Amino acid sequence: MSFYLVGDIEQGTAKWLQWRRGVIGASEAAIIMGENRWKGRQQLIDEKRGLVAPFSGNAATREGQYLEEFARSALAKKYKEKLFPTIVQDVHEPFLAASLDAINAAKEKVFEIKCGVRTYDLVKFSRKIPSYYIAQVQHMLMVTQMESLIFAAYRPSQSLVTFEVFRDD
Repeated sequence: MSFYLVGDIEQGTAKWLQWRRGVIGASEAAIIMGENRWKGRQQLIDEKRGLVAPFSGNAATREGQYLEEFARSALAKKYKEKLFPTIVQDVHEPFLAASLDAINAAKEKVFEIKCGVRTYDLVKFSRKIPSYYIAQVQHMLMVTQMESLIFAAYRPSQSLVTFEVFRDD
């Protein structure tokens, strides 16, 4: 494998937040590339240096975190796989990392889950990844060196929307 699992850290914990200060995570890829409309590079640098507190979430992100477990269960049922959230780092460049929403037990299939209303509606009709998630997903594929991942859009009482996204080196 071109990545290793970081098994002693749980996503969302204080230990995870501290660990994130020392790596470039998938959600930060768009910031670095200047493609994030909510956060700029200098704010990210200040967060990494501990000069400002990282974004702690809002109602939409808290809802997404809450719904993620339900989405993971729906994906496990659809793909007939046991799925687990996990954290990975690149073997060769360990400063590159990703907190994966789901990976199968064989560690050969990754899933990115989005639960927001806006994203769900966009994905349901376009069957394409929204532009503001491309850098994040490509970063995950770079770290894992997988050829593709499954992008999933989930809303309660709606059909699960999934499609494959391929790595673009």
